[in-house]
Amino acid sequence: MYRYSALLMILWVMLSGCAHVISESGLKQADRTLEYRALTAQPEQYSGKVVLVGGVVAGVRNSGDLLMLEIVQLDLLKNGVPDEWARSEGRFMAVSSELLDPVVFKPGKLVTIVGEVKGKTVQKLEGADYPYPLISVREMRLFRPSEPFATYPDNPYQSRVGDGRLILSPPGPADGEPRRRY
Repeated sequence: MYRYSALLMILWVMLSGCAHVISESGLKQADRTLEYRALTAQPEQYSGKVVLVGGVVAGVRNSGDLLMLEIVQLDLLKNGVPDEWARSEGRFMAVSSELLDPVVFKPGKLVTIVGEVKGKTVQKLEGADYPYPLISVREMRLFRPSEPFATYPDNPYQSRVGDGRLILSPPGPADGEPRRRY
C-alpha cells in the first residue's frame, strides 16, 4: 500500500513539473507557430493574431490611459517560462489598460504573455527610433529570475559542460504576481 502511494506521489510531482504557466484557454487562443522573427519583421501583417511571447522587463512606460511594458524578447521553455540564457531577437511593447505597477513589474523580472498583436509603435531607444511590435495583454505571468551559484574552479558540483547554467533556484512565480487574467 505504502509503495503505491509513494509511486503515485512521485508520478504526480513529475507531471506537475511539466505544467504550462499559461492557462489552457490562453494556449488555445495563441498561434504558437508564429515565430518572433517574423512578427518583428512585419508586425502589421500579423495584426489581430494572438501570440505567446515572453522575455525580461526592461521598463514600464505611461502613454496616456495605457500602460506599457517594454520587454526584451526571450525564447520560452516548454513550460512557458522565458529562457534567461536565450539570445534575444529584439524588444516588444505589451500594452494593458490595467495598472502595471512599476514596483511589481520592475526591470529584470521575467514575464510570459498571451496577447493580441496591434501592429507596431515607434519609440526612442537610446536616442534612436526603434519599431516595437505592440501586443495587447490578454493573460500575463510574472516570474523572478534564477539565482546562479558563484563559479568556483575547484567546486566538484559546478557544471562540467561549461555553460555556467548551474543555478541555486530556478525561475518561479514572482512575489506580487497578479492573480487575475487580463
